[in-house]
Amino acid sequence: MKNTFSNARGAYWIAIAAASLTFTTHAVQGARSMKESQGTSVKTRASTAQSGSTDRLLTAAYRDGLYVGKLAAQRGEQRQAPVGRWAMQTDRDAFLAGYEQASLEIAEVTSGN
Repeated sequence: MKNTFSNARGAYWIAIAAASLTFTTHAVQGARSMKESQGTSVKTRASTAQSGSTDRLLTAAYRDGLYVGKLAAQRGEQRQAPVGRWAMQTDRDAFLAGYEQASLEIAEVTSGN
């Protein structure tokens, strides 16, 4: 019985050592990948910032601005755009651009008739 117990205890410590080694390896690899990804994320953010002017026109905030602006112009309302509907400043800018675009398009159509 004593021999079985000491064999089990030895196997336990081998398993603990293997688990520790595995954890350490994964932690080091994760730290390395985080360092590498920090350099690439800055490049990714810069490229999205450059293409943001065209992508902004495809956002939900811009389309919402078009819709709300169209409704306001059809009703003849002259008021400021309700940009508070959107939390992020980029979304507010996109909403405002859509709102103004819709107002201009409706104004052109009504003045042309």
